[in-house]
Amino acid sequence: MVVKIPKEYLSTFNRQLQTQLYNELMQDYSFPRAVCRSLSELFISYIDLYFSSQRKESQVIFHGVSKDVPPGVPVDEMNLVSVSITIYDPEDCKVKNQRELLDKRIMRISNEAHTQGALLTQAGIAILLGESTKTISRHIEALEENGELVPTRGKWKDIGPGVSHKKRILELYLKGYEYTEIERKTQHSGEAIMRYVKDFARIMVLTEEGFEDEELRIITGLSEKTIQEYKELIETYSTEEHQERLDQLHSIFGKKETSRTNTETGPKNSSGRWSR
Repeated sequence: MVVKIPKEYLSTFNRQLQTQLYNELMQDYSFPRAVCRSLSELFISYIDLYFSSQRKESQVIFHGVSKDVPPGVPVDEMNLVSVSITIYDPEDCKVKNQRELLDKRIMRISNEAHTQGALLTQAGIAILLGESTKTISRHIEALEENGELVPTRGKWKDIGPGVSHKKRILELYLKGYEYTEIERKTQHSGEAIMRYVKDFARIMVLTEEGFEDEELRIITGLSEKTIQEYKELIETYSTEEHQERLDQLHSIFGKKETSRTNTETGPKNSSGRWSR
């Protein structure tokens, strides 16, 4: 898709390698304009063909933390991933104000890093965009309040306070969104979304059977924070409006989960608790 660039920005976006090649062919070799244009286009086509995976104009190379690195790993032991980050784009010219421009850039670079296998921190985003961490944090909070998911390391790995990405994904699921829609909105794979849904269903079924939080943590291997978030979701969405989705989860996971936990944990009394 070709983006129409406003006149005031046109000269800036025309300062590209192809323009430089064209001018040098004109000045150094005195080729006709048509020849210079044809050769510069040919050179660029070969560069794109053989070096398209490398950094493009308007991009910088940045080292982000791999998506696979869990919380608590020391900085000097983290596995880093080199990612290409687009600092400016013709689409930026369409925005109405500075707030919208910064929001657009935060979403773009965080998703670019995530797609390439890394997660940026809020500090990393601040450095790349020349803003303070407080400003970046404030904008991310506003974006998430509007339903956007910004893939930063803190959110994706549930580091620190705030609502986790798991809870936001499950909210979309409970509201009736299909897996493909959730994938598009959250930049998560279908496999990851299904894993969160299964974990949520386990917490729902086991909670109904009377298991307490400590027992839920031992059985599921989930953190206390995640269990509390899932229980909050159960309370919020246990309404007639969302009953169809809850019934689906019961029909898929209810009997299987009950059978498996009976086998794993041994006999329970009438309240669903383990016998002591």
